[in-house]
Amino acid sequence: GRWTLAALVAGTAYILAYSNNVTLFYYFPMVDEWHWRPQSEALGPGITYFGWKAIGLLAGSATLLLPRRWTNRLPADTVWVGALLLAAAVCIHESHWFLK
Repeated sequence: GRWTLAALVAGTAYILAYSNNVTLFYYFPMVDEWHWRPQSEALGPGITYFGWKAIGLLAGSATLLLPRRWTNRLPADTVWVGALLLAAAVCIHESHWFLK
């Protein structure tokens, strides 16, 4: 149903943001600051992870606004197929670290 779709959309949005290095914001832990755009290297490395998670959360939450009659057509077992496809996408994207 709707939670299955929300999980699949959130995961897909996260992977797309992650693989394309698109983020909503940056966190700079050395100075404990949040910024909408990349900053000077003087602030230390910027962490994009939280921005990626926010993209997934927003995308998944947006699907919860869809009418139930649309989302109820999706079988609950679809989440397993979707999860396997998302995991495969991550493995393929990260394979360059292991298959040089």
